[in-house]
Amino acid sequence: MSKILLVDDVDLFLELERSYLEGCGYNLVTASSGEETLQRLTKIAPDVLLLDYYMPGINGDEVCRLIRKDPNWKKLPILMVTAAGKPEEVQSCLDAGCDDYITKPVNKQELRDKVKRLLGTVQRRSAERVAVKLPIQLQEGGRLHVVTSKDISSSGICLKSENPIEENSTVEMKLEGSDGELLSLYGKVKRAPGQADGECGVYFIYPDQDSKKHLDRLIRSKKAEQLQKDGVDERLSRRLQMLENECSKLRTEQDDALRRIGELEQENLDFANQLVQVEDVNNNLTNLYIASSRLHSTLDREETLEIIKEVVINFVGAEKFAVFLFDKTTEHLRFETGEGFEGDEEFPDIPLGEGVLGKTAENSENYFYPGKITEGSDDLMAPIVAIPLIIHGKMIGLLAIYRLFIQKEQLESIDYQLFSMLGEHAASALFSSTLYGHSERKRQTYQGFVDLLLK
Repeated sequence: MSKILLVDDVDLFLELERSYLEGCGYNLVTASSGEETLQRLTKIAPDVLLLDYYMPGINGDEVCRLIRKDPNWKKLPILMVTAAGKPEEVQSCLDAGCDDYITKPVNKQELRDKVKRLLGTVQRRSAERVAVKLPIQLQEGGRLHVVTSKDISSSGICLKSENPIEENSTVEMKLEGSDGELLSLYGKVKRAPGQADGECGVYFIYPDQDSKKHLDRLIRSKKAEQLQKDGVDERLSRRLQMLENECSKLRTEQDDALRRIGELEQENLDFANQLVQVEDVNNNLTNLYIASSRLHSTLDREETLEIIKEVVINFVGAEKFAVFLFDKTTEHLRFETGEGFEGDEEFPDIPLGEGVLGKTAENSENYFYPGKITEGSDDLMAPIVAIPLIIHGKMIGLLAIYRLFIQKEQLESIDYQLFSMLGEHAASALFSSTLYGHSERKRQTYQGFVDLLLK
């Protein structure tokens, strides 16, 4: 069973690729980054690699270059699957050593056909060939060849060359189309068993829609010439040409339909992404509603601080965090409570404007570390998240988070919203409990004074 490694940083797209190739008899394995691919390549030992171009960290073309430097993987078939479609990006992928290229939204049948060809299960071109002798300029590895075509189809071309052309090399071919326009096509050199010396087959890599139309017109015109040359009756030839034109039109309509299916599948993928995001938002809103209800369930200040700890651990997923309160007399942040610190770790009082914590409190703006947060932070002065606790426009404290239980690469917009809303509720609960505490102490003092008067 052939093993295929699917690499993409978008989980939903990996699932889409998997659904396209399931049922074809392949063992499908996934990876979500270039780094993971390089680390696991030897262990997985795939027969074909489907590689995304744009990924966080190492892009797909660079991954391809690194793989090609390893003698063990020089012949591993690599198919770039990406949204990149600019000529310079295509050229970058081909220069990196990929064997073929396909763009998103991916056409299901096209993906299956390309995988089959890379696995070597397609022994010959299934598209109709037309015998045609055309001069072609062929660029290969910095060398320019002038070669002649033997036959051509919509998927590939057979060439005759006096100079040897290296198998598996990527070539660029320039030939004249039926209406005199210069047609430029990329291809990969393959030799079929029994092919004569000086002959080689080249399958086309990623011809764009315009090139496909020009190629189709060239094939139809050459077929008409061939029919006339073979002595077919002119009237029959015209009829055959009309049928050929009709077939071409139907093929174009079919391509358009398949492309639209691909677009719809991408729309479904985007919609699924939105559903996942909505689900995450709903979960966070539900959690926040429960958290806010819990926070506002007491007016005891110490109990409020304990509930804040409970919420930050269970709803935010913070492993290491601290709550600071602002001392108006000294204008310093003072450590109040937290979780995940060693016994000998002690916070100094932090003046406004000093370091990440002091600046965040002074500016009353949320702070989120912009880089990777997988390992968290052990620097007491440098959290990955700092949220000022603000009520009625006044800063009364700060929530600082140093490490999360969930090993995520980076914070996302949904995290920003959750932390911000949590800060608002925590500030409100602390303010209410502190205000109640002051009122209760005044009431007790007043009650004691009244009791003395009544004695």
